[in-house]
Amino acid sequence: MTMKKILALLCGVMAFGMSYAATPESNSSIDVGDKYIDIALATEDGKVVAVSDLLAEGKWVLIDFWATWCGPCRAEIPHLVAAYEKFAPKGFEIYGVSLCGPGRENAWRRFIAENEMTWTNVWGYDESRQCPAAEAYGVEYIPSNFLVSPDGEIVAIGLRGEDIEKTLAKYIE
Repeated sequence: MTMKKILALLCGVMAFGMSYAATPESNSSIDVGDKYIDIALATEDGKVVAVSDLLAEGKWVLIDFWATWCGPCRAEIPHLVAAYEKFAPKGFEIYGVSLCGPGRENAWRRFIAENEMTWTNVWGYDESRQCPAAEAYGVEYIPSNFLVSPDGEIVAIGLRGEDIEKTLAKYIE
């Protein structure tokens, strides 16, 4: 085999692997229909909030794993803001789990304020610099999200762009 053929074969294998890893179905050990896994993390002001706290209020919760440095995550923010403004009065909450990386808490807080992300934002890392929430949900890439009904069932995974509002409208309106 020539070097060009080997390189072409490697590129093809890598492209297939990357496209497979980028599908919502392969991102998680959680499936639609599963019960949510409760997580409790600190908000930007230090208050610990659990997903179960929000569900206890009868809310629909979008658990959203993201980071300030993630371009695709940043591209989703306008869609999240629009969905939040439209559906929060009807019982919707976003539980934004930051995977910005240890030591970036101040940049995270600043980013939340600058982008008017007024929903529940939590820091994903623990004292050991691990992210047990992302591990629990099997998150392999970001952005990743899971829509949880008030009764705790995962009803959608990997919502992007306009699909966020369309899906919420199906359940909430």
